Amino acid sequence: MTISLGYFLRESAINFRRNWVMTLGAVITIFLSLLLVGVSVATGYVVTEIVKDVERKVEVQIFLKDGFAEEDMIELQQFLSSDPLVASVDYTSKEEALAKFKEQMKESPEIIEQMEGNPLPASLDVKLVDARQVEVVVAKIKSNPTFPRVADKPDNPEESLKYAKQIVNRLFALTRVVRIVEIVFIAMLAIVSLIFINNTIRLAIYARRKEIGIMRLVGASNWFIRTPFLLEGVFQALIGATLAILTIVGLERAIMPKLREVLSFLDLSLGGTVMVQISLILIGSGILIGLMGSGFALRRYLKV
Repeated sequence: MTISLGYFLRESAINFRRNWVMTLGAVITIFLSLLLVGVSVATGYVVTEIVKDVERKVEVQIFLKDGFAEEDMIELQQFLSSDPLVASVDYTSKEEALAKFKEQMKESPEIIEQMEGNPLPASLDVKLVDARQVEVVVAKIKSNPTFPRVADKPDNPEESLKYAKQIVNRLFALTRVVRIVEIVFIAMLAIVSLIFINNTIRLAIYARRKEIGIMRLVGASNWFIRTPFLLEGVFQALIGATLAILTIVGLERAIMPKLREVLSFLDLSLGGTVMVQISLILIGSGILIGLMGSGFALRRYLKV
């Protein structure tokens, strides 16, 4: 077994030297393909985390009229709190709303100075278990008979509701598009890599056609002939995957800190676990591409 493994490794190294131009081309192609795959996966992860972060902040605000009946407000609050789609319902008084507004606008004091009294309404702030169910929760609020009695615009209660409907819908649409683009992109890159490895192995087979013919005559098994070529494809893929991983780690260290500074309000991070997962994906994809590319070449051009 040791002798056979040494032979296979030695033969793969010989093929590397004999066809170094094509081998280099295959390694570069795999490197670029897996690099783009890794960047695509990392981007998809960051987009998903941004969507989750925004989802956590999505809430429905019910603005209350001045002088509302407290029992009506409590009844509506209890109705929403009992809903399994609702995480929490918090009451914000007019004074608390004004304090929050002043905190948000502290860099524009001229706006605060122009305010007369407290024009801001009290509100019920409804946080959701799943932001995708925001329309369902809003429909339940509208159907509740207590809602029009406490809404700050009783003639048109719907205007008393505030929620990021368009933002949520666009975020979910963006997530779907990103995932579809990722799948198509990765498939295209995999095909390009397969074709390049296929051509490299085919040339290696052609260069050694006489030697292979002699091996057949002396009774060498099919797998004994095929294994060096399979290893060659795997080695090419592993080198490309390693270069791609090192490049992604470098990009992550160079770009992510600057991105976090610009988007400080979002929790952007590619932790060690995520990088390990991306590395495993690239190594596994590289090995699979190397074996498939070599396998296709062997099946088509090596009739053993």
